[in-house]
Amino acid sequence: MFLNKLFTLIYHFFSSRRGILYLVTLAAIIFSALSFRNIEMSENITSMLPDGQSDTAGDFRLIQQAPFTRKVIVNLKAGPSVDRFTLIETVDRLAARMTKPFFTQVVTGPADSTGEDIFSWLIQALPSLVTDTDLERIRANLTAAKVHDRLDEFYHRLLTPEGWVIKGLIQNDPLELINIGFEKLGYLKLIPQMRIEENHFISVDGKNVLLIADTPIEITDSRGAEKMLTYFDGLVQDAVPREIEVSLISGHRYSVANASAIKKDVFLIISCASLAILFLFLIFLRSLRAVYVFLVPVSVLCVAGVGVSLFYTTVSAITIGFGSVLLGISVDFALHVYFALRIKDSDPAVVIGQISHPVLFGGLTTIAAFAVLLLSDLPGQRQLAVFSMIGIGMAMIISLTILPHLIKPEKKIRKLKSTGSRAIKRLPGIWVISIWLIIVGLCLWQARHIRIDGDLRSLNLVPPDIRLAENNLKQTWGDFRGTAMIFVKGDDMQKALANNDLLFSFLSQNLPKDQIISLAPIIPSQLTQGLNQERWAVFWASGNRKLAKELLETEGKSFGFSTHAFSPFFDNLKRQPTQVLLQDLQGVGLGAVFDSLVIESKNKEPVKILTLVPDTPKVHELMEKHEDRLGARLVSQTRFNTIVGTAIRNDFIGFIIKASLVVIFLLIILFRRLKNVFCALIPVITGLICMFGIMGWQNIGFNLFNIVAAILVIGLGVDYGIFMVFKIREGYKHNTDRAVLVSGLTTLAGFGALVFARHPALHSIGVTVLLGITAAIPAALLVIPVFYRKK
Repeated sequence: MFLNKLFTLIYHFFSSRRGILYLVTLAAIIFSALSFRNIEMSENITSMLPDGQSDTAGDFRLIQQAPFTRKVIVNLKAGPSVDRFTLIETVDRLAARMTKPFFTQVVTGPADSTGEDIFSWLIQALPSLVTDTDLERIRANLTAAKVHDRLDEFYHRLLTPEGWVIKGLIQNDPLELINIGFEKLGYLKLIPQMRIEENHFISVDGKNVLLIADTPIEITDSRGAEKMLTYFDGLVQDAVPREIEVSLISGHRYSVANASAIKKDVFLIISCASLAILFLFLIFLRSLRAVYVFLVPVSVLCVAGVGVSLFYTTVSAITIGFGSVLLGISVDFALHVYFALRIKDSDPAVVIGQISHPVLFGGLTTIAAFAVLLLSDLPGQRQLAVFSMIGIGMAMIISLTILPHLIKPEKKIRKLKSTGSRAIKRLPGIWVISIWLIIVGLCLWQARHIRIDGDLRSLNLVPPDIRLAENNLKQTWGDFRGTAMIFVKGDDMQKALANNDLLFSFLSQNLPKDQIISLAPIIPSQLTQGLNQERWAVFWASGNRKLAKELLETEGKSFGFSTHAFSPFFDNLKRQPTQVLLQDLQGVGLGAVFDSLVIESKNKEPVKILTLVPDTPKVHELMEKHEDRLGARLVSQTRFNTIVGTAIRNDFIGFIIKASLVVIFLLIILFRRLKNVFCALIPVITGLICMFGIMGWQNIGFNLFNIVAAILVIGLGVDYGIFMVFKIREGYKHNTDRAVLVSGLTTLAGFGALVFARHPALHSIGVTVLLGITAAIPAALLVIPVFYRKK
């Protein structure tokens, strides 16, 4: 009774002040519409990814730090008429033109050293790098037969033209200890199917060269990425012959493709939804005053967009794309008010008082359902909740305070076709309940096949040309972008390197060495280097130096080598070993590798070092058992998908439980009778079960985006239930069943527009909610009256 009197008084208050009411409302709408145009929209997917302190959020941040995640990779493939020289010349020409502001560092091969060749550096670094296993191998090779065979090979090589080049190398390393160093360098081979020729990255078949570039453009900056790609396309046209095929792979291409698709989808969705709703109004409302009803959701969309921009600096384009759905939801309240006020000879003040109960509680239950999303770890879902709550709240206010002054009762009673409760009177109740139970039972049976899709890649729009380029890159160079990463960290570089040594020791005992990419063999911590140097000194001092000298002198005589031929080697053994320093990698042209595997400290964050391993179940199982002991964290796309899937499942169940409890609580306050509460929940129960069942039957999975579908079905379904129960219980003459039908159809129009979206995220929301609402509408119109009917 309180609400009845309150809104009756509000109506009377504004009755004598309609001019001011219209003027203020018009000014607010114009201001919102103009401000809506200035909203800064973001088209990237990051808004729908966790931003909290959960494992999911932490892993996603680590995935973004993968070696090639932020780099631009360019592959040049030679045509049949292009020779190797032309291909290399072309890649150098293109690299030289890739300059600021879009590209900073461009690499076509190992960087030029600062003067020290890698052979000399490895020989000097060996005392700091060799392990017990390496020393055992050296000792096993100190036999007369093996030394003789090695010197025999050297002798014949010295007789060839290359003899002048390798003479110094043989004198400094007659035991070929350099091979141990090369094996350790093998742990830095980031690209599997690659070889170095003429200081360039060349594919195994010799027909492709690779170019890797750094760019200051963030992957999530779709506008900057679009400018960068346009700039690159211009360079290719000027610098690359047509016979050479150029393909670029980077996260920027995905960002541009998705941003473009979302922009087009937003325009298409809102346009289609608006036209569909207008078409429904022309069919069912048949009055010029229906234009006022149509203006309610349009106004609400602008107000909600401006409102959410007050809380967030940038608004996700996916949130704005959800506007078509908000159009369908917010018009519900206006339709109920419209149909109630159009009754002949009705008193608008009395009608508004009567309709205020179901409109307010219907709106509050929907707002409460969306409010659950505020607890989400996903900023996009929280943003969606704020957007929807503001929009629905404004729709209630406009529908109950402003719209009643624009709608007049009909002058004559127009016969309406039977809908809802009228039609149900001609159907035996047992038929309705039987059909309903059969449908619900079948869907409940199929719902057990429902699946959770945690693969974020399925939510990205991947055009055919990008997919083809990815596949070609993988076939040519190997799947170097699909490996798993293991991160270790430390307060400073040496602590991080020490933890990396521990991790490498563990991995080398459990995985083949060709499956590990790690810095540990070539840049151990200072502590590990010190231990290695001690072992090196003990090894040669314990008789092995004397043995090596005797074998080389004895076996060397048979080939004519002098007794002092290998003096440089033994002189090096006497020298004090030096520490291998980080800058040494830069000096021998390996700085880019170090930069790829080390994330240095920023803003007092710990130093992180990553190791690359295969993304296989064996590795996952291995690390799950030992991660804590090693102080490491395994991150991979496969594992991340599993974590995201688990998070979606937990959020999904949590959202449904919380939203259901809040809605039931509000229904108990409103109706205070279990029978009425149950009847109001019939559309919700039907919608959810049918949605789950059809999705399970058609193998449609829940993802990060469409889990909001459950919230929508709960919020909208209970609205239909509240209006129908109020209509039957109070015996109002309001044309509620027709209002429920039209409002349901307008909601379907909003969601139906999402089905036409090209972007998988928007499309998945549309399909999922469409299934639930399509089932909820007939349940409200047909099943509730049967359950409520008194014998």
